[in-house]
Amino acid sequence: MTNYVVQLQPELRVNYCHMIIVSVDDHMNTNETRNSLAADFPFLMDTDRKLLHELEMADTTDKIHGEIYIPYTFILDHDRTIYKIYNGWWYVGRPTTEEIRMDLRALMSKRHDWVYGSGKNTADSCGS
Repeated sequence: MTNYVVQLQPELRVNYCHMIIVSVDDHMNTNETRNSLAADFPFLMDTDRKLLHELEMADTTDKIHGEIYIPYTFILDHDRTIYKIYNGWWYVGRPTTEEIRMDLRALMSKRHDWVYGSGKNTADSCGS
């Protein structure tokens, strides 16, 4: 999570993008994590794990530890429709900061006012 905060937080701020974390920890632990990362985005709490079942994000294969969250990353469009879902444990299923950047660039390129890489002269398109 440190990479996301260090590398993406400044970029997201200037590009009108937002990041949100959902934690199953209590209020104190969630705030300690947020503060230790110096994150300026919201950390939401699901201490009763209600979303775990509503979104079907439970791993039920470990009978010793019970139901736990499968780590998910959702990339959402401006209207909050899901553009892409990353699902998985460890390195295999989690997006890198570069993958998140590429997803956000792909979403931005669908905008009607997108001028970069459209074949137009970007200087002319920007009013220069």
